[in-house]
Amino acid sequence: MLSKKLNLSKQLLKSILTIYILITFLVTAIHFFIDYKYTKTHIKDELKTIASVFEPSLRTALWDLNYEQVKSIGQGLMNMPLVHGVIITDPNNVDLISKLDDALSKEKMSDADLSHSFTINEKYDGNEVYLAKVTIYSDKVAIFDRIELNIGMILLNEFIKTMALIVLFVVAFKSHLEEPLQELTKKISDLKWENRQNRYVNVKFDNENELAVLQSKFNQLLSKISSEEDEKFKLSDNRKIQLEQEVKNRTKELEEANAKLLKLATTDALTKLSNRAKIDDELSIKNDNFRRYERVFSVIMMDIDFFKRVNDEHGHLIGDYILKTIGNILSENTRSMDVAGRWGGEEFLIICSETDAEGAYALAEKIRTTIEAYPFDHIGRKTASFGVAQISEELSLDALLKQADDCLYEAKNEGRNKTVKRSIV
Repeated sequence: MLSKKLNLSKQLLKSILTIYILITFLVTAIHFFIDYKYTKTHIKDELKTIASVFEPSLRTALWDLNYEQVKSIGQGLMNMPLVHGVIITDPNNVDLISKLDDALSKEKMSDADLSHSFTINEKYDGNEVYLAKVTIYSDKVAIFDRIELNIGMILLNEFIKTMALIVLFVVAFKSHLEEPLQELTKKISDLKWENRQNRYVNVKFDNENELAVLQSKFNQLLSKISSEEDEKFKLSDNRKIQLEQEVKNRTKELEEANAKLLKLATTDALTKLSNRAKIDDELSIKNDNFRRYERVFSVIMMDIDFFKRVNDEHGHLIGDYILKTIGNILSENTRSMDVAGRWGGEEFLIICSETDAEGAYALAEKIRTTIEAYPFDHIGRKTASFGVAQISEELSLDALLKQADDCLYEAKNEGRNKTVKRSIV
């Protein structure tokens, strides 16, 4: 009986459906948002149209001081489906009409963005006479009323598509992946290794797919293993000794390969300096030696000035060339007991063994002037900024790095192409 955990097809199906549902939810939400914004803009345009229709009659009523007619027009505005409030104020800012829906206060309506204000003026004796200010308010309820049906149709459409897709996925996965994969797994699990004559897995697949290729390769591997076992049983003692020697040779090759892999794992591929992991290990070792044996060390944190400008103006290939060249400069100007590495991006870190801040400062200045004088191809001259800090009893490793980083940023703030250090007081 196969474990329920061994069900790759269901896990894959679950992941695909989860991603699809999340994407569907996101697309639907965006659709709702766009529909909401469009309807809101449309309602604001309709408020302007309503204002243009009622404006002439309001002007006449206000000019004639016919406030009963003004109230009647205001009530007519309130009867419009989109209008939830009308406020008309005279030139003294006194409300002539203030009609609001019961659920909405004047303060809330004044903050609403679904409104349209306009002034009513009348020409008299060649002058514009200000009669009143009119503000018509709508409400978000009007937006939702309009998009309610559309929202329902969108949800129904997405639900139908999602359910149909789930059914199709389930059927397809079950017939083309889950059942064949389970049968193949069961056959492999039931395989009796000690039965050398029956080391063969046979599952019939409808199509020549990856599972069929996997089965074929697995059977080839079984056949090869069986063949090698037969040959091994026929070997003489001399052959066994030879095999043992070959194993030793392979072991040696593996050890050499592991050494190369270890070097690759601790080396930055671009600059050939130590990578961040190697630097962290070395910092930890140096810190332990300092705490136990008082073997002082300092760190130099370096950053290439305006490096982003190189990538932006000349491209990343030139940027990589700059990093490689500076990596060579660091290698050539540091001792074998020091550790120079790429801290990240265009930042580098040098661990100066048995060196105080003054010695590290001198080394940083030497590297800085070397970089400043180097004729880089394509860009000419390039500079770098440096921060130097020395370990002390009061400083933790993180505090030491922060101190060097602070010095580096101080150098940058002072104009770059500088070295700033923190000495032990």
